[in-house]
Amino acid sequence: MVKRQFTQRRSAFPVVIAFSILLAFAYLSSYQTTAEDDTYHQSQNATLGFQKIYVLNMPSRIERRRNMKALAKFHGLQFDYAQTFDAGQANTLARASNYLINGTHLGCYLSHMHIYRHMVDEDIETALILEDDIDMELDLKKRHRQIMDEVYKRYKADWDMLYLGHCTSDSSEPAIAAFNATPPIDNGGLGGSIFIDPADRAAFLARGLTLYDAEYPMCLHAYAVTRECAKRLAVLLEERLKTLGQDIDLVLAVGVQFGFSTVLGTSPPYIVQIGRQELTSDLAQLKDGNTAQRLSQSTLFHLKLRTTNPQTLPPYIDWPWFTAQNK
Repeated sequence: MVKRQFTQRRSAFPVVIAFSILLAFAYLSSYQTTAEDDTYHQSQNATLGFQKIYVLNMPSRIERRRNMKALAKFHGLQFDYAQTFDAGQANTLARASNYLINGTHLGCYLSHMHIYRHMVDEDIETALILEDDIDMELDLKKRHRQIMDEVYKRYKADWDMLYLGHCTSDSSEPAIAAFNATPPIDNGGLGGSIFIDPADRAAFLARGLTLYDAEYPMCLHAYAVTRECAKRLAVLLEERLKTLGQDIDLVLAVGVQFGFSTVLGTSPPYIVQIGRQELTSDLAQLKDGNTAQRLSQSTLFHLKLRTTNPQTLPPYIDWPWFTAQNK
């Protein structure tokens, strides 16, 4: 009897071991998935899955601060308002550091550089940087979750910059190559001719959300950056300020072309600029056209904080012909 009981217990022992191994494997798999989710897939949280969301806004810009607070409240976001530099501060630093540009443009440089250095000093692994002249799609988090799922699937942590918004068309954007619109013909101001096939226009506006490798991204109103990339950007911009006086977004775009970073874009962008025609700006004196872009469903228009529905605007600021009447 004793021998038989011992045999039964011994035969059950491998089963217990196997079951324990399965439980341990399931636990470890669950832990790994949770860790990955915490890093990349928590795009529904208050920082859209990034460690921080920085906003560049001067306290004196009351209307813009009001808009940013409204966006944060509606979408459940947490913003850190970063240090900014006005034209006077920028000019003082320009004289002391022999920078080739000054005024508002330099202030823009310095504000972004300050964030890069802060990320390096404080070990901020990822951050989303927002300027204060933006609007967001009403279903922001739904779109962002789709993009971040794709980022993780294709790149894991091997990316440098992610543009959630960009203001000009990018030839590497898949939908651009397939679009068959004909831009206006310049005939000396006597009235350009244009024809945009309504079916092509509708198909472009209805395009699905995609992630792509950006070739020449422009505008810095909504982009994410990693700590390692921020470290390189801080060095690059400091050097360019003393050797090349160009706008900051142009410097970064050229850096992308030369393989400086792995940069990703979203199409269509779901965070866009409002435009200088609706918001007062330090750059208004440049008179370089409207910077407003299209949104399918604007959060600020939904909240009655915009009088113009951006659904009727061109998708990019270099496509003013897109919404022109066919002639």
